[in-house]
Amino acid sequence: MKALVTGADGFVGQYLIAELLDHGFSVAASALDLPPNRSTLTHEQTASVDWKAADVRDRDALVRLVAAAMPDRIYHLAGFASGALARDFASDAVHVNIGGTVNLCEAVVSVRELEPGFDPRILVMGSCDAYGDAASDGVPLSEDMSLRPVSAYGLSKAGQELAAHTYRRAQGLRVLVVRGFNLVGPGQEPPFVVPEFAVQVARIELRESESPVRVGNLDVERDYTDVRDGVRGLRLLMDLETPGAAYNLASGRTIRIGTILDWIV
Repeated sequence: MKALVTGADGFVGQYLIAELLDHGFSVAASALDLPPNRSTLTHEQTASVDWKAADVRDRDALVRLVAAAMPDRIYHLAGFASGALARDFASDAVHVNIGGTVNLCEAVVSVRELEPGFDPRILVMGSCDAYGDAASDGVPLSEDMSLRPVSAYGLSKAGQELAAHTYRRAQGLRVLVVRGFNLVGPGQEPPFVVPEFAVQVARIELRESESPVRVGNLDVERDYTDVRDGVRGLRLLMDLETPGAAYNLASGRTIRIGTILDWIV
């Protein structure tokens, strides 16, 4: 079975590729630049992947990518993955996350017109940020809640979902959406909170910094999942024949951010 992973040089993308290779998939992978910037994969794993450079803002590039790969499964991870970065580049985040998803769906439709038997399953990597202030009601977030984004990032991810479901209804694409919570693990970089704390503490211990650790609200609680468990979930979700479904990818437990800092220190 062949899988195509977009955003393959990202933190989650690299771990997903390793998971797919370990389970016998042939993997094609796209990134904005080649060679990939990250080194989470082993040399052997990297060499076994069919790497392609593709910008999700370029519809024609995605048509070529999909036509060359002809995958059974597409994992769409490309786009802005940081709320902080999306806050600074709001219009770009909306353009890339929503427009990139539209372009990918258009690419699948175009290739299917040439190859009528082509009907891949498509997993779109969304975010819990799409829930927005639905999270302020003090109840656990469930997949049937309304999406009420309150940030540029949340808006871009909610719009991404809407785009994917539009193509499911209008074109019959086999799409499912995964709303990821906080995935953490080796190789993650700032500005995400766990590596941000780790880098600051390491610099202090190495005497490269005399500044105290910069923190926000340490009493906030978040749901964290090891990225290796998360990508296993992504692989298994594609085994379900549930077009149109949305799934929360989370541990079901929250951890106080201050507790994480205590563990690192």
